[in-house]
Amino acid sequence: MLGSVKWNRTYQAAVASPLRPGDVFHGHQLFVTMRLLMNCGIFLAVMAAFGAARSPAVVFALPAALLTGLAFAAPVEAWAITRNKDSGFAVVYRFVLIPLFLFSGTFFPVTQLPAWIRPVAYLTPLWHGVALCRGISLGTLTPGAALLHVGFLAAVTAAGLVIGRRTYERRLHA
Repeated sequence: MLGSVKWNRTYQAAVASPLRPGDVFHGHQLFVTMRLLMNCGIFLAVMAAFGAARSPAVVFALPAALLTGLAFAAPVEAWAITRNKDSGFAVVYRFVLIPLFLFSGTFFPVTQLPAWIRPVAYLTPLWHGVALCRGISLGTLTPGAALLHVGFLAAVTAAGLVIGRRTYERRLHA
């Protein structure tokens, strides 16, 4: 994205056409959605091939994983368009994404974390995505938990889309 704005300037070329900055943002989000769908679909197929799917409802893990990916893509893209240098991306990766990944319940239950950090883990999109996909895959997801996780992920995605549209308009104003 930074390359499309700063180095290649393809986004500036796009907004010189009848496209608006919001159209460029939504187009990029559509690209990310299709890429997530493809990658999650392949992962789901491999998971099923190796017998890791314990419930026929595992097909619903695909839209759940897609929503989880979008809950990250939209806010990160909204932030990324505001950057002028690429050095901030390494900081976000090292101090946000890696700890988020470690404290999401992917490798070990969040209940094994110290009590003071658990609420932070429960407020992350990745924990909700992991809990949602795990519950779907194992057939243990309750309707209340599904509603909570989907609602949280949808809210984060919606906030990222609203903010992203604004930041794109600020950066790419024609």
